[in-house]
Amino acid sequence: MMDLAVLDQWIVGRVDPHIYAFTTNTIPNYLKVGDTYRPVAMRLREWREHFPDLQKEYENIAKVSDDTYFRDFAVHSFLEQEKRRIRLAPGDLLRGEYYSREFFRDATAQDVEEAIADIQKDFKDSTNKYQFYNADTHLPETHTYPRTETYPPRPNQDKTIKRFRKAIDSGRTNLLMYAAMRFGKSFTSMCCATEMEANLVTVVSAKADVKEEWKKTVQSHERFKDYLFFTGEDLIGNENIIRQTLDAGKKVVVFLSLQDLQGDDIKEKHRELLSLTIDLLIVDETHFGARAEKYGKVLRKTGKQHPNDTDDYIELDDAKQQLKSFTTRVTLHLSGTPYRILMGSEFSKDDIIAFYQFSDIVKEQEEWTKTNDAADEPEEEWENPYYGFPQMIRFAFNPNESSRRRLKELRENGVSYAFSALLKPRSIRKSDDGSHKRFVFEEEVLDLLSVIDGSKADDELLGFLDYEKIKSGNMCRHIVCVLPYCSSCDAIEALIRSNADKFKNLSDYEIVNISGVDQPNAYRSPSDIKHKIRECEEADKKTLTLTVNRMLTGSTVEQWDTMLFLKDTASPQEYDQAIFRLQNQYVKKYTDHDGHVIKYNMKPQTLLVDFDPNRMFTMQEQMSQIYNVNVDEAGNSRLEERIREELRISPIIVVNHDKMEEVQAADILQKVSEYSKTRGVAEETAEIPVDSTLMDIDVIRRAIERENELGSKAGFTMKAHEGDDEGSDLETPDNQTEGGDEDSHGTEPDGGQDAGTATETRDESGKKDTVKQFRSYYARILFFAFLTRDVVISLEDIIARIETPDNARIANNIGITKPVLEAIQGNINKFILRDLDYKIHN
Repeated sequence: MMDLAVLDQWIVGRVDPHIYAFTTNTIPNYLKVGDTYRPVAMRLREWREHFPDLQKEYENIAKVSDDTYFRDFAVHSFLEQEKRRIRLAPGDLLRGEYYSREFFRDATAQDVEEAIADIQKDFKDSTNKYQFYNADTHLPETHTYPRTETYPPRPNQDKTIKRFRKAIDSGRTNLLMYAAMRFGKSFTSMCCATEMEANLVTVVSAKADVKEEWKKTVQSHERFKDYLFFTGEDLIGNENIIRQTLDAGKKVVVFLSLQDLQGDDIKEKHRELLSLTIDLLIVDETHFGARAEKYGKVLRKTGKQHPNDTDDYIELDDAKQQLKSFTTRVTLHLSGTPYRILMGSEFSKDDIIAFYQFSDIVKEQEEWTKTNDAADEPEEEWENPYYGFPQMIRFAFNPNESSRRRLKELRENGVSYAFSALLKPRSIRKSDDGSHKRFVFEEEVLDLLSVIDGSKADDELLGFLDYEKIKSGNMCRHIVCVLPYCSSCDAIEALIRSNADKFKNLSDYEIVNISGVDQPNAYRSPSDIKHKIRECEEADKKTLTLTVNRMLTGSTVEQWDTMLFLKDTASPQEYDQAIFRLQNQYVKKYTDHDGHVIKYNMKPQTLLVDFDPNRMFTMQEQMSQIYNVNVDEAGNSRLEERIREELRISPIIVVNHDKMEEVQAADILQKVSEYSKTRGVAEETAEIPVDSTLMDIDVIRRAIERENELGSKAGFTMKAHEGDDEGSDLETPDNQTEGGDEDSHGTEPDGGQDAGTATETRDESGKKDTVKQFRSYYARILFFAFLTRDVVISLEDIIARIETPDNARIANNIGITKPVLEAIQGNINKFILRDLDYKIHN
């Protein structure tokens, strides 16, 4: 038989694309993963010129059907996202070594095998995680949403679009849309894009999970038919795709994550975009710096890990630097929780095109109903643009008795995050002995679940899952439980399963563990999670979703109706983003044989169950305060009105001596203002920040410059009684709070030493410290509040009562005047006024 070996080396013919992988001692502990449209053996011969000792580890066809293929990008995505394998960086190599970015640390052939299995499953299930290529066109074959939506903007969205138009017409270029979750910010933003006739729109977000929501918005609505939606993956496939699309007369929306933009070097896929002028840059979830508050910064600097840290965290300064690299006409920031941003001065009132909290949506919902009811021919109730937005009922419960005892013990031992410690497993990483599925305080946690379930009773906690009205009203069907550690999800799941016979209700729930370490790939994408819960709902099966942070920002699971908040958090942004996952519309449409439609509200009410009542009260107070500041209503007198309105819309229920009670606005203010009775005026005064910009106002500056420093040996001078030759000194203790960022504030939220912030240190000339002088004046205000017979809870109250005969005498002797107080009230940073008001209240 003829030997064809030589010919075999040359004749190739038609070859399907393949995925291949190899290792090399040149770059130990890394796996190179690529694809080729030629024989793998030929491609490996080429690679041996750079890596003579390479060993082939894997080879498989890159095909999911007879005419549909995938690229190595899909495998790379799986390795990075699902297996957490890190790409080789240029700095990891010695000088002169050949670099390829397709090497992955600690990756294995088994990882590649799993990736291909997942890609094949994705194609079969149409879950749209990966791109596929058609054999005829060689173009990516991605899922496209049908363009069937035609609904108009709701009234509040329409107002926002008009404000956007007015702002850009007046030359404003850096705008903020502050609107509660479920407002429809992505749809409204795209309407703004059409309003300004933007050709190139770029959306950036710190949360990659929101990509699918943006894609659906752009592709599904008729108003945006001229726009094509691209992601970073599309830019890899065609580096000129944006210009080509614009030149063809179409418009473009590009979605990128801030994490993708990170790095010192510009990535090839971003070069085209960075060379163009973006008409509208939309920064979604612009509160990305929310966790960069003081406690977060301290923990990161010391290397300690807070249990709430997440992989999608991005530093605020890094994000700002990335955004500066774009050339833009208009930038629009979107957030439902911009609390930290609003405390600063980045946006003026003219820059804020929307200011809507969820209570505003409810009020518009109510107003439509009133107007419709008065109409001659009222519309059906489901024609209300806000139909289906649920009312949130909030439970502020203490945990069960044994957990309360344990929490007290932990706090007395100095554990700051006591609730997270209570719910901490024996191992926070996956362990061969299964300790990641066992709680340290297992008995207390089982007892807590038993009370929630209704199989045990407790004086301070309602067994709400067994409450008849909740059961008959089909509530608590799809619960999401927020936990402190990923392994806490595994431990809760194991505890419920192993004690199923002890539970009356929890054993009926399908557990959907989306954050556990035991099976991290059980639900690989948001669409997997949504599909699972939707499938259970259709089968009339209740679900309990276990998470830490996943799906709690920018994602919508319409069936979720109850949240159990079982972890510590100090961030209003994180808290609000999580709890408002419940507040979406969940409406089903029913049609008869004649085509008539009725709409059924599947979720008229939701339940938030927080096991830290003080946190719920504090968060409510902070949200109301921020709202008031931004509508020019400052001070605790107005704050009580705002809290009262919020509680009307979303009540807070507590257990008090085995009795359910509704919390009042005054209760919340009282809880927030509670303090130790052993504290003196000087101690309280030392905690109030100082807004040194007030020294630019003559009447205030003259008053402050007359003051001694609080805590100085000169003492605190009281005004002399009429006829006395000299004043009298009221001795105050030395101020123990010396210097530092934590103690003096300008208008920066972090209290840094920026322009306009006074310092605590004297200069070389021995000049008095303005901050301490200012605090002496604060002390006078607090002494007045202590001495007056009137009940005053704010600076506004003092101003209103200072001219009565008795109060005028006290003010005269204390040394405060109405003009100075009015100047402070009208010009002080509103968040500092909040602190001063609470000290007056105390």
